[in-house]
Amino acid sequence: MKIMAIIYNNQYSGTDSYGYLIWQSLKELFHIYLNDCDVRNVYHHLKELCELDLIERMDSSQIDANKRCFYTVTGKGVEMKGRYDPYIEILERSPSVLSKY
Repeated sequence: MKIMAIIYNNQYSGTDSYGYLIWQSLKELFHIYLNDCDVRNVYHHLKELCELDLIERMDSSQIDANKRCFYTVTGKGVEMKGRYDPYIEILERSPSVLSKY
C-alpha cells in the first residue's frame, strides 16, 4: 500500500513515478528497503501491482533519455485509496524526495 500511496501522491501532484524514485521514497520516508539490493524487491512489487491492474506501467523509452518506466494508479487502484490514505498523509507531511534526485 505504501507503493500505491507514493504513485498516487506523485500522480496527483504532477510528478512522475519511476522505480528508483519509488524505492528512494520507501527508504527515506517509510524506512523500509534500506539496502541498495532491495531495489529489486520494489520492482517485483511494481510488477505484481501491474498484474493486479492497480497500477499501469508506461514505457517511456521514446521520451525519457534514461529509459525509465513510469507508473500511474489505475481506476481500480484509485478505488482502493481508503486502504493507503494513511500513507498519503505521511507523504503530504514529508519533504519531497525529488529535490535530491
